[in-house]
Amino acid sequence: MSITPKQLIEFSQALNTANANEVARRCAIGRSYYAAFHLAKEFHATLSQPGTVVSGRAGVHERLYQQLENPTISRADPKHFISREVAAIARQIKRARTKADYELGQTIDLKMADKAIDNTLKLKALVESRSKPTSTASQPLDTHQPSRPHTLAS
Repeated sequence: MSITPKQLIEFSQALNTANANEVARRCAIGRSYYAAFHLAKEFHATLSQPGTVVSGRAGVHERLYQQLENPTISRADPKHFISREVAAIARQIKRARTKADYELGQTIDLKMADKAIDNTLKLKALVESRSKPTSTASQPLDTHQPSRPHTLAS
């Protein structure tokens, strides 16, 4: 069985309810981060050529973010700047995930989990608006909706 980034987002939303405990909020942030990572990876695969890795000692996630930050496609291609924005958003979510997973003494509240999910939805809307072949028609970039209310509806 396989899953999709959309399913990871839906699961993170289901975990992050108003009465969720801190463990659920931490897990929601983690699942949201991995949805964002896979969306960023899928977007990078749509580029005509990979971006540049500036540090050879980077792990898989860091290498992807470096490639997205340093696209080798033309600046005239709208995906050039989208790529950089995708990396910036993914790094924000990664910082939240790192805090949720490694800083157990720090309280993770509903607001922090909501922000991670909202950023993931923003990244999703951004990559979906530009993952298809570029057309001459203008497409909106910020179409995400706040993560509330949390539902599993498609």
